[in-house]
Amino acid sequence: MISIAFLYLCFTGTMFLGSLILQVHHYPFFVAGMRFFGAGVILLSLHFMHHRKNILAQLWSLCSLSFFKYALCLYCISAIGFSWAMQYVDPIKACFVFVLAPFITALLLYILQDEKLSPKKIIGLLIGFTAVIPIILQAAHGSNHAAAWYMAMLGYVVFGCAVIAFAYGWILNRDMHTTIHAPSTLITGAALIVGGLTTLIIAWTMHLYFKITMILTDDFWWLLLLFAILTAVAYNLYAHLLKRYSPTFIAFASFLEPTFGLLYAWIFLGHAISTISLISLIALSCGLYIFYQEELVLE
Repeated sequence: MISIAFLYLCFTGTMFLGSLILQVHHYPFFVAGMRFFGAGVILLSLHFMHHRKNILAQLWSLCSLSFFKYALCLYCISAIGFSWAMQYVDPIKACFVFVLAPFITALLLYILQDEKLSPKKIIGLLIGFTAVIPIILQAAHGSNHAAAWYMAMLGYVVFGCAVIAFAYGWILNRDMHTTIHAPSTLITGAALIVGGLTTLIIAWTMHLYFKITMILTDDFWWLLLLFAILTAVAYNLYAHLLKRYSPTFIAFASFLEPTFGLLYAWIFLGHAISTISLISLIALSCGLYIFYQEELVLE
């Protein structure tokens, strides 16, 4: 349980750190690319230290369409969406929206693979989506979010699309494992590098076309390094926890992310925890419990 709590503490940290970086440095494609490319380098370096003899053969086994679809969807498309949106959205609200990923995954599986939705799952899904609406409509928690309301709404739309890409990426990950059998650290590290490098190429192309000159603060690279380390720890830990706990239980525990978000903002940023935030958190937790109740009982 401590490891699962630490997992969502890391995910929450990436939300707040990403918001901090991108509100000062408005280069979302570059930040996203460097974040995931750096995280991939960290993971592959750690993997290489323990598997020096057969790493080339393992990397060659990843050369398949299913791997590249997974890498580009989860670590390029969704990464760009998250990074662009974090310029305009409140990180606490982002934590709440991100928890919709399990519900979106179920909807995608229902649409794409004809998996059934029981009445309890439908009720839990409706409660979950409804619980997020008040927190989005509430005024921003931090005074540093001074974006126009229409840009904030566009930010939440883009963030929601990124969550859909994120959820679909994990579906592709599940399908990929039916044909590819390799250590999770290798798969995650290689996918992060592929997605991050693709995003950096897009960023470089855009910077040349629009003649963008980046102006960076002194602490930018240190914050970006911390961002990459947190990303590497979170995604690698998630992959390892899937070997110990069921995906159902880990997804159910995702209510910890907005919980940590509210606590983080209260302790470190001095933001008050509003009544709407607490009601949304309780409703979202109830929605997750109802949604996963049948599977949790079976486990």
